[in-house]
Amino acid sequence: MWSLFLDRDGVVNRRIDGDYVRDVDQFEFLPGVLGALATLARWAPRIVIVTNQQGIGRGLMTAGAVDAVHAAMTTRVAVAGGRIDDVLVCPHLSGSCRCRKPLPGLALRWLAEHPEVDPARSVMVGDSDSDIAMGAELARYTGSCRTVRIGADDPSASSSFPTLAAFAASIADSHPNGICT
Repeated sequence: MWSLFLDRDGVVNRRIDGDYVRDVDQFEFLPGVLGALATLARWAPRIVIVTNQQGIGRGLMTAGAVDAVHAAMTTRVAVAGGRIDDVLVCPHLSGSCRCRKPLPGLALRWLAEHPEVDPARSVMVGDSDSDIAMGAELARYTGSCRTVRIGADDPSASSSFPTLAAFAASIADSHPNGICT
């Protein structure tokens, strides 16, 4: 069994430039994401969101508000036929912890808590340099981690797609019967 790690802002929902998604009303799924997550749920044994939310550390929003955003997000995904198995949040300011991407601390802790998951078969999907760097750092610890860049071509990533929906469509085309082993 393996895991698909997804960044949140800019991959699942619209990123708010210069600010944070502070509450449920500000959270907006990107076009095609709900369908993409339904497709990915058939393909990936575990889907885990990994997100930096330093707005909590800055006092701009509470952990409870972020939890409410994630509860609403996972409910909408489930209603659309998708699944998010876990949401991992780093609330800390830059440089003050080992869990903030690009460091792999959140993913490593989650993998340690889920021994049924083969960490060397992980895939990290993100839209930023820190997401791809986290995948590379995770590979240093686990032996392998495929990286997928959303939104831009990135030669440092294993592959690149314009959107999460395009990534999911490529998976559906190559694995039409569901879960990859």
